[in-house]
Amino acid sequence: MAENMGGVAVATDQGDLFIAGSVDPPLRDNRDAMEHPFLSLQKRRTRPISYANNNVTIEVYAPEKFGIATIWDWDIIIGLASQINDAIERGESTSSRVSFAPYNLLKLIGRGTGGKDYRELAAAIRRLRMTTVITNVRSEDGAGLERPFSWLSDYAIPTRYTTIMTPEAHDGEADPTRPWIVELPTWLYNAITSRRDILAVHPHYFDLTSGIARALYRLARKATPETEPGVWNFRLDTLHHRLGVTSSRREFARAVREIAVNDALPEYSIHVTKTHGHETVTFVRNRAKPPRPRRGVYRP
Repeated sequence: MAENMGGVAVATDQGDLFIAGSVDPPLRDNRDAMEHPFLSLQKRRTRPISYANNNVTIEVYAPEKFGIATIWDWDIIIGLASQINDAIERGESTSSRVSFAPYNLLKLIGRGTGGKDYRELAAAIRRLRMTTVITNVRSEDGAGLERPFSWLSDYAIPTRYTTIMTPEAHDGEADPTRPWIVELPTWLYNAITSRRDILAVHPHYFDLTSGIARALYRLARKATPETEPGVWNFRLDTLHHRLGVTSSRREFARAVREIAVNDALPEYSIHVTKTHGHETVTFVRNRAKPPRPRRGVYRP
């Protein structure tokens, strides 16, 4: 039987359902999703993402009525991955099927807890479920087979009274007083539980409102060495291709320069320079900025 022991995450005796608790775990993200363009950096994108670089291929698409899962929707995966990783660190059993209190998840990822926030949370879960990914990243999980997957294999959102939530009725009223359940795909769950495929992220990441700024932070966190001098370079053209943006190179360059001037990324600063006809984006680990907290959510 599943239990919630004093708000701490536990699993059922059968190991078929993981109960995410109300504690604030250290935040963790998936390395592969930080490095490759699996997510839309704009809201309401329906145009598929098609990416090929060296030996990596990625195709991402979704029905038009839902749209492709966005980098903001991914906050849900960060929250759930963090709960699973925290339970593993405490020596507890976990499962790809996760039950959680929507209020706790919204608080963990820095969102509000009003009616609109629960509706948006439900819509994000739908997009994660309806987005299809075909990739050879982590191909070892497919044993040499092409196996498409969605960011969520399944979900169950309770509704209030007789309200039925359907794709056509996005205003269906989810019930935030009862646990919601999602199931992570094998590809993603294995990446979390192996633990070598996740990285700590700063809670101020959730404060970034720009999709490009969020993608730049995640790439900086993945690529920039923790040791001194903590610097990594990308050509601007490479970033434009690698992040899978729909904007033109000129628009993208303008956005990156603005982010560099505002210097709003947690942990890192970026600089844009032009040499030999190419623009280079330099990621620098900025020791003057607040570091990632060891435990819990830190918001000064």
